[in-house]
Amino acid sequence: MYKYESTDDKLRKLARSSYWQNLYRSSKECSNIQLFENTNNLSGIQVRFLYFLAVYSMLFDELARHEDEFLSVNVIEDVERCDGYLIYRNKKQDHLWKKYRREEKLSEHKSRHPKSHKDGKAQLIEVDLRRE
Repeated sequence: MYKYESTDDKLRKLARSSYWQNLYRSSKECSNIQLFENTNNLSGIQVRFLYFLAVYSMLFDELARHEDEFLSVNVIEDVERCDGYLIYRNKKQDHLWKKYRREEKLSEHKSRHPKSHKDGKAQLIEVDLRRE
């Protein structure tokens, strides 16, 4: 039975191939290497392909650094699992960013009002701003 491959499926398959990943990495390091004959006015497919090249490059770099226990070659090669991982990764990054911002604000508040905190612990107050 033949499985229909969409244009995105084909682009993703090419983008994660070692040939295109090596060419993409080389083009970032050497300005005289071009991925396409045209250097401007890229088509929609070229833009989409560049997007997938960047995504898979990032994933392969993270895989090489063993940054996440859930990332594997099998995840990268399976479109649905890869998309699921990217959603998970995005939510994880959002959570870490929000945590960092909260800690940064707390640190700024402590430096401006050093006497308002006893033993370095901040007091949290819950406020419900919803209308009843």
